[in-house]
Amino acid sequence: MKIFSLGAALLAGLFCFSGAPAHSPSANREADESASAKAELLAVHQAARRAHFDRDVDSIVAGMGPEFTTVHEGKIRAMSREDVRKQFTEYFRGAEFSAWDDLEPPVIRISPDGKMGWMIVRVRIAYTKTEAGGATSKDDTVMAWMSAYEKRDGKWLLVANATTSKP
Repeated sequence: MKIFSLGAALLAGLFCFSGAPAHSPSANREADESASAKAELLAVHQAARRAHFDRDVDSIVAGMGPEFTTVHEGKIRAMSREDVRKQFTEYFRGAEFSAWDDLEPPVIRISPDGKMGWMIVRVRIAYTKTEAGGATSKDDTVMAWMSAYEKRDGKWLLVANATTSKP
């Protein structure tokens, strides 16, 4: 019985070894490129945070593809950059953000060819909004979303987003 166990262990070890990824220069380069792309998308996420605190609509729009699809409140909507500009202009009008903070680290994945990526985030967003007449309202919510990005001409562009809010 010991011989069978030793033989099974040897076979299992060989099977695991044969399935192990090769440590070749191309494998290392692909891992480095993926890590670099993930860092780039994380920087895009951090820039979106800054854009909210600065109420910088131009920065938001500059990071979008020419076509943008959003999924929110049970609806799918195709939006142009101008549609997004109008939406964020209204959203930022009179808003003062006190939080736009990750509640956990973003989950980021990059396609094997490095041309597409996606990110899932969970963020606490808090802001006070002052209307034209002086009335103020406060919003403090937790949101999560998945954003899809395409890399075009060396730049990551947001092409789709699906958002949910904590009830």
